[in-house]
Amino acid sequence: MNTTADVFLESLRKNPACPHVVIAWGEEEFFKKAVGQAFRQRAFAPDAEPAVWNFQKDFELEALREAINSVPFFGGGNWVVIEDPRMLGEKEKKERKPAGKGRKKTATPLEQFTELLKDVPEYSYVYCLCTKLDKRQSFYKTMSREAAVVECAPVRAYQLQPWLRSQAEAYGARFAPDAMNLIQEYVSAAETVPLLFLQQEIAKIALYAGDRKIWQKEDVARMFSQLPEISGFALGNAVEERKLDKVLTLLKEERTTSGSEGITGIVSRLFASLRRLLQVKELMAKGARQDAIASTLKIHPYAVKLAMQHSNYFTNESLQTCMVGLAQLMGESRQGGRSWSRLEEVLVTLVGKNRT
Repeated sequence: MNTTADVFLESLRKNPACPHVVIAWGEEEFFKKAVGQAFRQRAFAPDAEPAVWNFQKDFELEALREAINSVPFFGGGNWVVIEDPRMLGEKEKKERKPAGKGRKKTATPLEQFTELLKDVPEYSYVYCLCTKLDKRQSFYKTMSREAAVVECAPVRAYQLQPWLRSQAEAYGARFAPDAMNLIQEYVSAAETVPLLFLQQEIAKIALYAGDRKIWQKEDVARMFSQLPEISGFALGNAVEERKLDKVLTLLKEERTTSGSEGITGIVSRLFASLRRLLQVKELMAKGARQDAIASTLKIHPYAVKLAMQHSNYFTNESLQTCMVGLAQLMGESRQGGRSWSRLEEVLVTLVGKNRT
């Protein structure tokens, strides 16, 4: 069975049957963690104490075989976790030399691993996590028939609202519309949304809000403003709004707190922010409206609304020139150039330039 994390989690809630093998693959650690927790809770009774076995990357297949097939004492069962088995990253051999007369072909480690997971006894449950899976590989095709193969793909900013609502509902609360919009604004420049990070911050909001069950924009701002991860957003927002004094202040703070190591992430976020402004500006020039731009760029409509406002502060040429400067700066920083002072020059040229 091939499925996605959200569909699999819903099926576990509704279906009393439980698979004995689950393969969770993809880059989103939040979903991997959620799938593992839900799988284990469904596999074992609340008071059960299964034997726990952990295997990572390189391990002996015989040790794994023993863990899966060991009859547990007191009927507790086996919970076997396998993380990023190295044999899944190895190229599959299409052809093998024929065995000599009277000799059997020797199975590859991947073939042995696949056979192990095809024959898991009823008292064992196996949870295998991997970042990537090759869909052309026989392992993927076989496990799709024999087990639950769950894709844990990253979430994009425009897909975030249902997830935010479910997180708030877990605390019996909900986000006010402007609070939801602020979170969207924070993460809109990111290619993918860091769900584990957001989950931790939402827990802090719930703790701070206490009995209040409608979380406001101020609650979100108070928690997120304390985090170094958000400082890049604040700088990018100041650039988009053409607030030169604020840009220089935040840049100075970043230089003090982040040092030479932190400039790469800052420049990347700034580049993504300006690229989005340029894309929005170009679509606006073609007559596209907010909803059409949101659909084309896969950006939340609220983030598009802000980008449409901010894009009017710049010309296409000024945005392109700044993006070229940022790209060059990335190369210079890798070679130990004068990164922070150069970044200041690039941003002052953009933000301080007269509008035309």
